[in-house]
Amino acid sequence: MKKVIFWIGLLVTAACLYFVLRGLDFARLWSIIADINIGLLAVTVAVYIGGYYIRAMRWHHLLKHIRPFKSAELFPYLVMGFMFNNVLPARAGEVIRAVITGAKKKISRSSTLATIVIERVCDGLVMILYFILGYQVFNVLHETGQKVLSLEGGVEMEVSIFKNWLGVFAAAGSLIFVGVFIVMLFLIHKQQATLKFLHRIVSIFPGKIVDIFNTIIDKFIEGLGVLKRNRDLFAVFFYSLAAWTVEVFTYWLMAKAMNIEVNFLLVCLIMAVANFAIMVPSTAGGVGPFEFFGVGVMLLFAYPKEEAAAYIFLIHMMILLPIIILGFIFLFTEGLDFRKLIKAKEEKDV
Repeated sequence: MKKVIFWIGLLVTAACLYFVLRGLDFARLWSIIADINIGLLAVTVAVYIGGYYIRAMRWHHLLKHIRPFKSAELFPYLVMGFMFNNVLPARAGEVIRAVITGAKKKISRSSTLATIVIERVCDGLVMILYFILGYQVFNVLHETGQKVLSLEGGVEMEVSIFKNWLGVFAAAGSLIFVGVFIVMLFLIHKQQATLKFLHRIVSIFPGKIVDIFNTIIDKFIEGLGVLKRNRDLFAVFFYSLAAWTVEVFTYWLMAKAMNIEVNFLLVCLIMAVANFAIMVPSTAGGVGPFEFFGVGVMLLFAYPKEEAAAYIFLIHMMILLPIIILGFIFLFTEGLDFRKLIKAKEEKDV
């Protein structure tokens, strides 16, 4: 199954990049990238990394009912988890972060993983809000004609069709995140009935999976403890919104650094759609779907393909490279072994 998922992800990445790269004027692409304002780029990257400290503050609130940790001491483990997400497929960094934190801080891995699940769900809910906000750009900007070029190159697509398709895409992601959030609430407030329902579903799988479920479910529910307190839940949503607001601001700063005129609502739409897109199976870091959908949204608003591609490529590099570098630095300072952590993650999957 892992091999099947790997090859599916590889094919998705290859297909997405093919449509993005096809027909590009690479000399023009490089010229746009080379003209970037280096000073403003450095500021953008620094602000982006600062957003991860806000995520560490959020994680502090998620973990404090298990054990109180300072945001500063959680920051390296959070960055390392995102680093593994950026270099390994299937968001493996979520499990590895739970493994590292569990070992270093002597807390349950399952409880830690539950807090990470809450993070992802809150991120998804914030993305829904930013998608709704960004979608208003269709009403604010004057549409330049009724047709635009699609990523296939030379194939025309009705603006109204693409708008509706974006709505369906966001609705599907919304259902997933809202559904998981509701299940988590039921696990806290209607625990016995929800567990009975989940046991009924899990029972159709092999006995080994049932045993694993029974082993981790209690600790997992412990990790959901923040959902019991409205004040803490509000704090988690506040920090989620703050972190993504910082991120959308860095998208806007990157456009300024590249001297690209872009409406802030369009930036919100690009961020929301591109981040929803990385839920699609692909290789590490969401490479492929992120570019495909990010460039696609910009083409919808008649940006030249080279300008759109240069902007989305640099945005994705800003998302991936600084955290990869910082993550490896923290691996070294914490005395951790990259290969051993991957092996520990694989054993956890078994």
